[in-house]
Amino acid sequence: MNAFSRRGACPALSAPMQTGDGLLVRLNPVAGGPSSGGPTSGGPTSGGLSPKLLIGLAESALRHGNGIMEVTARGSLQIRGLTTDSAMLLAAEVDALDIAVRTGVPVETGPLAGIDPQEIADPRPLAERIRAAIEEAGLAQRLGPKVSVIVDGGGQLGLDSVTADVRLAATRSGARIQWQVSVAGDGQNAKPLAFADEGAARDIAVAALRMIAEKGREAHARDLSERQLASLAGWHSTAPPSVLPDISPSRGEIGSFTAGSPLAASTVGERGSPSAISPLEGEMSGRTEGGAVEHSRRPIGFFNVSHATALGIALPYGSMPADKLIALAQHALSLNTTEIRLAPGRALLFL
Repeated sequence: MNAFSRRGACPALSAPMQTGDGLLVRLNPVAGGPSSGGPTSGGPTSGGLSPKLLIGLAESALRHGNGIMEVTARGSLQIRGLTTDSAMLLAAEVDALDIAVRTGVPVETGPLAGIDPQEIADPRPLAERIRAAIEEAGLAQRLGPKVSVIVDGGGQLGLDSVTADVRLAATRSGARIQWQVSVAGDGQNAKPLAFADEGAARDIAVAALRMIAEKGREAHARDLSERQLASLAGWHSTAPPSVLPDISPSRGEIGSFTAGSPLAASTVGERGSPSAISPLEGEMSGRTEGGAVEHSRRPIGFFNVSHATALGIALPYGSMPADKLIALAQHALSLNTTEIRLAPGRALLFL
């Protein structure tokens, strides 16, 4: 285990980061994991823990850290105040608790993914396909720790406010579900590339990650050239775009690529034309007229989900002493709560 990682890196369990109050580790639990007992057991997953597992994790944080636990703006769990030795003990106890944690390139879905009756599509199968493709391509070792992908199925708690290098958002046209692929931003300012079915959307996302990896571990989607973005937007599902070199539009080699250009709005396999309708100007399911992104509901209050009701509770500044979190989880357990999910916006969802 590394003693600590540099600031700005993701402080995973195996690489804690040095902070002013000791080492910090960040966990991304997998809902429906071996011991969660949650409603998604056996299928594709989205981060969560059973109350008993959260209690065990908080007790470990009390033993080995300073007792402060946090939920981040992106919905990860942080434990603070560790030392090099105690971080190793914490990692061993997480393994002993059989807590499944996500590793590698973050491919994130919403906190109600798969159980929200209002979502346009369940994003978990596509997210799993992207994770598998990233692993197969060996990209996890070549991409920087802050590179991320979002697969947003819509619904009550979408991910419009969360930034990512690559975004895939479900849209509906009649009975047909497509995924809008965009890069470098949140739901409002990311650059749209194309609308595609699930398979082509996965391929475009992985191709974008390959291009980022070619630029080095400090690179992000914002560093892709306009030539590369145009290649992704003009994707044909039969052959992936090559990892193209940077070509400057100022030298006249290609035309300018902007979010409002016809090329940016092209569906996969189509060529841009002056009559093409930009997704920033049209209307699509889950978005308002003119492309303005509807503000996602905050993860606070009651949410109707499949066969249950979820309660969202925001933590003060995203932080809570571990002993208070233990008491909260114990009370939730007495009320027959089966799963506690972490939510972007520094909140917990009780199912």
